[in-house]
Amino acid sequence: MGFHELQYRKLLSELKFKNEELEIMSESMNEIHMEFETYYNDFLARHDMSKKQLEESKTPEFAEFKKEMEAPLPETDATGIVVIDQPTNEDKEAKEVFSKLYKQIVKKCHPDRLSQDDMELFNKMNTRFKAATWGYNNSKWSIVIKIAEELGIKPSNYKKMNGHLRREVKNVDKKLQHFKNSYGYMLYEAEEESSKDNIIKNFIFSLFRVRI
Repeated sequence: MGFHELQYRKLLSELKFKNEELEIMSESMNEIHMEFETYYNDFLARHDMSKKQLEESKTPEFAEFKKEMEAPLPETDATGIVVIDQPTNEDKEAKEVFSKLYKQIVKKCHPDRLSQDDMELFNKMNTRFKAATWGYNNSKWSIVIKIAEELGIKPSNYKKMNGHLRREVKNVDKKLQHFKNSYGYMLYEAEEESSKDNIIKNFIFSLFRVRI
């Protein structure tokens, strides 16, 4: 195994771990939000404070917070796939690098090329085709690679792919950090009541500029 292939394997392993962590965090957000709301309301009751009065202070920070919370869901196309922003030059370059791999997947998995004599196999391959297409259109190269490996398709240029995989790792890292920097997640991770109270105090100050 050459150096570039070794780096490729390492990046894929790192992406797999980070994507699994991100998926767990995303699935836990409702639970995290509910726990935060419960503790926040309890904190206000213990300190004889009114949520309504705080929110009526109409600070710019709270206005921005409300705007973020009320943001519409991402736009999707007719198939339910999220429509991504205008692709960057890096996205376009990456598509050229991964196009050969994706085309080989299409040759093996496109529904028009599959027999329906074995519906179990047809559905399995069609699912792979949809996943690879989503990954290709949304610059999620680890998904395209995962499907290619399942089909026994090997990349032709590890070195070029590695640069784009590193970029994907950075993007996932940013999302993970965004979760971990949220007050809900910090409260979820805190164990001592004093630590939880300090998180709520910081939250209140950040939105309403009120020191407790």
